[in-house]
Formats: sequence, structure tokens, C-alpha cells
Amino acid sequence: MYIPAENVYYETIIKDEGSDGEGSLSDFALQQRVIPVSPNSFYAYLQAIVLGLKGLRVEKNARDIMVHLSRLQGDLRRFRDDFSVLGKHLSNARNKYEEAQAALTRIETKLEGMGSGDSPLESPPKELPSE
Repeated sequence: MYIPAENVYYETIIKDEGSDGEGSLSDFALQQRVIPVSPNSFYAYLQAIVLGLKGLRVEKNARDIMVHLSRLQGDLRRFRDDFSVLGKHLSNARNKYEEAQAALTRIETKLEGMGSGDSPLESPPKELPSE
């Protein structure tokens, strides 16, 4: 409730609180959820309301950020699992490549040995003993 003059505000709110009456006007106003303000206190009261509303907006944004972060955390967990599976596949592929390379080397060695005459297939057949 805006009281347009400082002297009236003083008489009704400030001075009234000092009297020994049954209940002051300011107590009654606060019970009714009415906040009396003077020209000097009106701007400060509005600034307090603005800060409160900004605080509510910050709180809402913080909740939204937390929801997005929890979703992102789930996405990261799934990506980590997929990345681990990919690493296992690459490791298995590397192992198979190395096994195949070793087998290829063995086959090449055998083929080279056959070409040099060390192979039993290229040596002349032995004659059978005569009877």
C-alpha cells in the first residue's frame, strides 16, 4: 500500500508502532499481507521485488541446466560404452591382422623353401631296389 506523503507514513506506521494500543495499523496490514510503503521506501521495496523475481528466474534456469546436465551425463555414459566396444573391436582386428601376417610369413617361407630345391617335391625320386 503506497502512502503518498512521508509525514502521513510516519504518523500512521512508525509512530503507531510506538503506542500502547491493542494492535498497530502496521501489524494489521502485515496480517492482511499488505506492505505499507512511503515515497522514500517505495523504490527500495520495488528493487527487492525485482531481485526476488530475478532469483526465481535464476533458480528455474539452474533446474533446467541440471536436467540438461543429467541428460548429457546419460549420453556420455552411452558414448563411453560404445567407445569401449569400438576399442575392443579395434584390438581384436589388430590381433587378427597380426595372426594373419604371421601365417602369411610362414606360407611365404614355405613357398620360398620349395623354390630353392629343399622341398621333397622337387628332389628326384629315389629308385626302388631291384630284386
